[in-house]
Amino acid sequence: MDDVDRVGGEAGLTRIFDDLLTRMRADFVVGYLFAGTDHARIVRHEVEHAVAVLRGGGGASGYTGRPLPQVHRPLRINRGHFRRRMAFLRTVLADHGVPADIAERWLAVDARLEGALTDGSDCAPIS
Repeated sequence: MDDVDRVGGEAGLTRIFDDLLTRMRADFVVGYLFAGTDHARIVRHEVEHAVAVLRGGGGASGYTGRPLPQVHRPLRINRGHFRRRMAFLRTVLADHGVPADIAERWLAVDARLEGALTDGSDCAPIS
């Protein structure tokens, strides 16, 4: 049984990402980043990426969306936004009973994306 199977297969991943995206959309800090976006499309691409990560591909194989930096950089995501998503992800993985060994590997892979997906700034207000 691989890690994808251990988290409930693609159906389990879909539930995880539906929950994650629902929480993030409702969040007062990062919710605005999802205004006008297609919830189902984002969930589908998140599932594709997670399948590749959990099967050892680092997120590259099986992902049909645009390159992650191309999608995220124009949004001007700062490190605070990114880390807030990581905190949401950690909570959602725990809430969905994802085994700790899988959650830690998954979070480590996602954490390495910070430089590629953010503008490098902190979340300090612009003066």
